[in-house]
Amino acid sequence: MTTVTRRNVLKSGTATGRAPAYAQGTTVHWLRWNDFVPASDQLLRKELLPAAEKALGIKINLETVNGNDLQPRITSAIQSGAGPDIIMLFNNHPQIYSESVVDLSDLTSSVSKAEGGYYDLCKSNTADGQKWIAMPWAIVGAMIAYRKSWFDEVGSPTFPDTWEKYREVGKKLKAKGRPIGQTLGHTFGDAPTFSQERGHRLGQVHDGVLERSP
Repeated sequence: MTTVTRRNVLKSGTATGRAPAYAQGTTVHWLRWNDFVPASDQLLRKELLPAAEKALGIKINLETVNGNDLQPRITSAIQSGAGPDIIMLFNNHPQIYSESVVDLSDLTSSVSKAEGGYYDLCKSNTADGQKWIAMPWAIVGAMIAYRKSWFDEVGSPTFPDTWEKYREVGKKLKAKGRPIGQTLGHTFGDAPTFSQERGHRLGQVHDGVLERSP
């Protein structure tokens, strides 16, 4: 019987509900997006991965795709039971695929203790209340460009610090013929940032649908 340790968890799958490293010897297939900065991908391939392979004693096959192509690949891997072993996930994706991932509680607990814990938003996206279903690796603050003079005109000398205030300012600006532009498309970035934060504050996301808390 194989003993499951943090090292073995690193060799396990996180999107297909299996531990392919056991069946495939010592090779792990990692799928992630193409970095916005090409030099980062080069650093990962030429320096970081070789160092990781040496430290872990495994072979890592890195595959990169466009960010919007990740979800089709995730769905395909789950339905076929084959494909990448480790997949990059965004926003509430771990919750959507929660029944097809490996329990990473042991690993996340170790990193949390060493690094001082996780932000609450990371917890809401990567844990299901009983276990950790993904490994948090980054959190990015959203930046909004706005016309300060227009906000001043509607009584908001500083940018709204809650979504409720933001909505009220938006209503006043719209009345003046200056509606706020907020994308709601099916892509990562602005739209998921908006729905993700609202989900964190107002309720939970189930199968991609936000359910408002009482």
